[in-house]
Amino acid sequence: MLGKIKNKLAALLAKKYVKAILAALIVVGAAVTAFYYVTSPSRLIRPGHAVEGSEQSFDREIINIVLLGFDRDEARDRIYTIYRPDTIMIASLNLRETKVSVVNIPRDSYVPIHGRDFYDKINHSYAHGYNLRGVEDRHKSGLETTLRTIEDFLGGIPIHYYITIDMDGVVEVIDKVGGIEYDVDVTVRDKYGRVLLNKGPQLLDGEKFLHYVRYRGVGGDTGRVSRQQKILIAAFSQLKEKGKLKDLPQIYKSLTENVETNLTLTQITALAVFGLKVDPEDINTYIFSGTNQFAPRGDQDISYLVIDERARVELIKEVFGITVEQRPQITLPGPRKREKTQEEGEQEIEEPAPVEQPGEEEPPGEGEEEPPGEEPPPGEEEQPGAEEPGPGGEDPGSQPGGGEDSGGGQGGEGEDPNPGPPGTGSPAEGAGFPKMPKIGDLGALFKDGWYQPKFGP
Repeated sequence: MLGKIKNKLAALLAKKYVKAILAALIVVGAAVTAFYYVTSPSRLIRPGHAVEGSEQSFDREIINIVLLGFDRDEARDRIYTIYRPDTIMIASLNLRETKVSVVNIPRDSYVPIHGRDFYDKINHSYAHGYNLRGVEDRHKSGLETTLRTIEDFLGGIPIHYYITIDMDGVVEVIDKVGGIEYDVDVTVRDKYGRVLLNKGPQLLDGEKFLHYVRYRGVGGDTGRVSRQQKILIAAFSQLKEKGKLKDLPQIYKSLTENVETNLTLTQITALAVFGLKVDPEDINTYIFSGTNQFAPRGDQDISYLVIDERARVELIKEVFGITVEQRPQITLPGPRKREKTQEEGEQEIEEPAPVEQPGEEEPPGEGEEEPPGEEPPPGEEEQPGAEEPGPGGEDPGSQPGGGEDSGGGQGGEGEDPNPGPPGTGSPAEGAGFPKMPKIGDLGALFKDGWYQPKFGP
């Protein structure tokens, strides 16, 4: 009897030891795994495989992440249903050399729209995809079209990951990190000349930060892009110095309504660790250059930034190390009215303004963008509507709503105020821009971090 008790006790102790050993192994394994990724975060964010096209020859130690800043906030959700990515910024991370290149595509860049047979402003690409007939998820289609249009513009350079953020998200992020100390170089005013932000060193909270990065009353869109690049590098430096980069994953978890990405939370953590290793001096900034040209559209003269093709090819070679095809240089027909100076034509617009709907409507044919539905009641501000074919007789398709600056609102002369499909009124009732979906909702479009086309031809 005593022997049986001893045997049971021994068996029980053995089980406890086994459990203890297994628990210890799990803890050690987790620690080793964490150390493995913390010391080499690139293993978490490196793409999993190559796909057809330029990706096969693209450097496997470089990751391209596009940041899209949409001109959307809670107030504009009550007026508009389609929004524009007015900030298009590609961060190219060199994992081998721990360097970063930041490349901006100006919002008015005149580019071929993916899956369509015409050129338009690159920030109109979202609306073109959003309004495609027959798509079940308009937002997904709009985002797909935008990302593919960017890849096409880059000559096939892959976009591995994306992050979208709206204006409310920008304010919330800056407030959560405690603001950014910055020496503001311009006095920021609204369209009435009222001062929103004074020049000089100061602590910018979320609202002040947003006013600054939206403002283009000095230097136009190119000036704004340059200021955005500088203040983002300054913000990165401060977050790194104060040890706040490690807080970014937690901040992201609280921002899922205003931020969308195909990066996992683990990958975001890895990016924060990678950021700790990056010297701000090793962040280089670039802007695609071009000339402001006009073309008649309807009864207006619309301003576009026609990209310098030779400079485009050279910049892509310098940043990404790949030679892409140089397209023929485009020249637009020019304005029927006198050209305004940059500062005359590009003033800060703070709030959306009503837009008159021209002409009769013409239903699109098969494969064209879907017609909108009812117009807003009289006296209310409308989602911009119909427009005539673009330069050279091209069909410009849908144009997004919003305004002159990154905050939305209807622009003045030189800005296309009519972002509806050809010959239509305001967007369909009930087909509004949804709240930013939570992470993972677009997972079907991606595999191992590589962008997979789904809607485009």
